[in-house]
Amino acid sequence: MEKLEILGKRYQIQSGLSLTDVGRMHKDIERRLKFFSSEYPNLDKIDILVLYVIELNEKIIDMENKLKKETDRLSKIRIKILSLEEKVKGKIKKP
Repeated sequence: MEKLEILGKRYQIQSGLSLTDVGRMHKDIERRLKFFSSEYPNLDKIDILVLYVIELNEKIIDMENKLKKETDRLSKIRIKILSLEEKVKGKIKKP
């Protein structure tokens, strides 16, 4: 179990990430929360966390869209390769 301090409160988390990645994640969380706190000084901690959650969800949706495009592209390539493979097999079988 790892311990993280976020906005002055300690949290114990259980993660499949490496210690290095947990540390990186913690630094990124602290950096973004500090940014939101300085950009929006009148917001309370909950509002700052909500902004961060929104930002993270935007990133997730963007990454999902990119992954879908890449998966579709790879699927089309796979279909073309299979088609070429069938053509080559057909040519090889013909005397």
